[in-house]
Amino acid sequence: MKNAFGIATICVAFTAVAGTSPTLFAEDKKGPLAERPSKPGAHVEKIKALDDNEWLNLGAPAADPKWGKARGSSWGAKALILAPDRRGAFLFGEGVHAYVKPDGHAMDDLWFYDINAHAWTCLHPGTNTKTFTQRVKDKELLLDENGQLIDKDKQPIPVHTLVHAWGYLTYDSDRKKFAFLSWNGTAGGPIPRYFLGGEKQMDEGLKVLEEQLKDKKKRVYSPWFYDVASGRFERSPATNPTAINAGGFPQFHYLPSTKQFFAVGSETVAIFDPAKNLWTDARPKGPSPKGYDACGCYDSKRNRFYRNDGDGSKGEGLMAYDIERNSWSHLKPKGTAPPPANTNAAFYEYDARLDIVVAIHFRGPTTGVFVYDPKANSWAEPIPFPANGPKFQYAANTFYDRELNAYFCHVAGDSRDDGVMWVYRCKK
Repeated sequence: MKNAFGIATICVAFTAVAGTSPTLFAEDKKGPLAERPSKPGAHVEKIKALDDNEWLNLGAPAADPKWGKARGSSWGAKALILAPDRRGAFLFGEGVHAYVKPDGHAMDDLWFYDINAHAWTCLHPGTNTKTFTQRVKDKELLLDENGQLIDKDKQPIPVHTLVHAWGYLTYDSDRKKFAFLSWNGTAGGPIPRYFLGGEKQMDEGLKVLEEQLKDKKKRVYSPWFYDVASGRFERSPATNPTAINAGGFPQFHYLPSTKQFFAVGSETVAIFDPAKNLWTDARPKGPSPKGYDACGCYDSKRNRFYRNDGDGSKGEGLMAYDIERNSWSHLKPKGTAPPPANTNAAFYEYDARLDIVVAIHFRGPTTGVFVYDPKANSWAEPIPFPANGPKFQYAANTFYDRELNAYFCHVAGDSRDDGVMWVYRCKK
């Protein structure tokens, strides 16, 4: 099944890659984030001093000593995912289709933005398209018994797992792991060729892997993980005998209350239980959301997910998926609703402290900050961006830090390393 872009809808039968149990890692192995959080810099006090509806330009984050700066990623307002225990956020997701950086690495790289240090750390530089084929020939990259691409240390390697971030990223705050879905796990071979950066350079190696894959049985897989403690990627075959469709551009969330992952899409709600290594299909009741690539967030007080009118279909507006009732409903809020938006235009976040939803609309017929009151089921009048504030080409890669009560917006050109970090406070 394909969406409006011609991309196959996401399934949890991700056959491209499999995993390695973290128990195989040396107990004393430490990842590059082991020493985080960093000591807070002087800029942190400036953030704390922000007033209501105030923006602060922190400038460009310091570059990684070896790999430079992270690049902007379109179609990924939530491409930055907070890890509160490390006082920073993971940045993941490609930008310009099939883009290859000047150093020959694709943009399937993984970065960490350090809040306290206002600096980038590169956790994974991305696929080296120049050396890929030779690494396959030298068996430094190979398929395991399940058909998963691994390196010589048996670490699963996420090559081109996402064309964009969309809403496919989250953080497991219990196991301390960054987690993400793959947009295309069932088509094309061990590495999807759809908008694959460096495909021509990698073609010979890809063909070797694709030939090897013919003898492999298709498996259902867990989400992808990056383990903070070890600094390694993980992905393992799930216990499901058959795939669960998680299509419809889902939002991906980890809920500490249930210790489960929810992929909340327009086609169904797929739930992954890491303790059982099992996917289930919730088969929700009620009117299904329409369209693709919608923004949304999780309301922890009401135990429900919000989803906006992502594709511009008329009359849908804001919807909610109630976990306990396992059903979708139209909220039909009062007030001035924001325009329909996708992840290239807006960012949604629930603020449990104030019990509001803050929707930052970077692009569209109406831009600014929209605030939704769940108690009153109404939108307040939008707050326009200040004239001296950030200028958005598309949705900035954004996350909300509850500790500082601030929204961090990485404003950069698509796949460009010209980003600066703006910080915004809605209400004290």
